[in-house]
Parts: sequence; structure tokens; C-alpha cells
Amino acid sequence: MAINGSSVEQCLNIIREMNDVVDNARKTLINSDACVVSRSLLQERLAQLESLLPEALTQAEGIIREDAALRAQTAQDCSEALNNAQNRAKQMISDAQNQVAQAQAEVKKAGEAAQRTVQEAQQRAQDEANRIVQQANQEAAAIRAKAEQDRDELVSHENVYRVATVEAEELRENTRKELSQIRQSTFDYLDNVMGEVDRCLTSLSNDIRMERGELNNHR
Repeated sequence: MAINGSSVEQCLNIIREMNDVVDNARKTLINSDACVVSRSLLQERLAQLESLLPEALTQAEGIIREDAALRAQTAQDCSEALNNAQNRAKQMISDAQNQVAQAQAEVKKAGEAAQRTVQEAQQRAQDEANRIVQQANQEAAAIRAKAEQDRDELVSHENVYRVATVEAEELRENTRKELSQIRQSTFDYLDNVMGEVDRCLTSLSNDIRMERGELNNHR
């Protein structure tokens, strides 16, 4: 009987054939565990096993060595992939931390600039208000002085005095209205400045949230 395939396969086929011969052998009448088989067939198969076993063992050892080498290479590849992934994760975390630090620095810089802008606007408004008040006081004092002078010079001309008094009162009222308008304009200007600062800070805050979202997506 010809047996094809590798030595290991041939050995396995011979063993299976011998098992089939024993299973299908005729039992003896004396002992139910005993059977009648072909001695020449079994001797032939045993001889084949004897000749094939050294080569089969060599092939099995080669398969074992190849399997061990494959396992070692696989373990090395996995270790390298893990190290690469860890290094990439560390780099991503470092980049994210740098971006957050940069964003925080920009926010701080924008806040400081906004604070300076508000302070400068408040100072300009206060200086302008002081200048207007001082100018109004000077003009009122001049009018009063002129009215007093006219009164002293023209005591008998009561109409002149009344006219000067009315003009002074009108000037005072006009000055009050002008101050009110300047104060309202100052508040409007400060509101616009603070609104611009608020939009700037909101934009920076949105950028930071986007960076955090990008960071979370890489986790």
C-alpha cells in the first residue's frame, strides 16, 4: 500500500490503518479480546513506521522551531507596535499641553489688553468730564463776574441785570445738558469697548473648547 504526504502524515496514516485492521479483525473463540490479523501486513506497516519515524521526528522538530520563531517574531512585532503607540500618545499629549498653555497665554494677554483698554477709556472719559466741568465753572464765574460788574456799574438798569441772570441760568442749564450727553456718550463708548472684549474672550474660549474636544478625540 503506497502512502503519500509528509513523513508525519504517513506515520499517522499507517497508525490509523493498523487501528482499522485491528478493529475489523475476526475475534477468536477462546478470548473475546484476542483477534486474528495479518502478520505480514502488520510487520510491513511496522517496518514503514520504523523507517519513517526519524524523518517524521525531524519534521516535527522543524515545525516546532518554526512555530516558536513565529511566536517570538509576533511578540516582537506586538511590542514594537505597543511602544510606537505609547510614544505617539505621549507626543499627542505633549502637543495638546503646549496648545493649552499657548491658549491660556493668549487668553491672559487678551484679558490684560482688555483691562488696559477699559482703564484708558475710563481715564479719558474722566479727564474730558473734568475739563468740561472746569470750563463750565470758569465760564459761569466769568458771567457772574461780568454780571456783578454790570450791576455795580449800572445799578439803576435792572433790566440789564435780569438779562445777565437769565443768560447765566441758560448757560448753566446748557452746561448741565452737555455734561449729561457727554456722560451718556462715555457710558456708550465703555459699553462698546467691553462688548468687543467680551467677543474676543468668547472667541478664545470657543477655540479652547475646540482644542479640548480635539484632544479628547485622540484619547
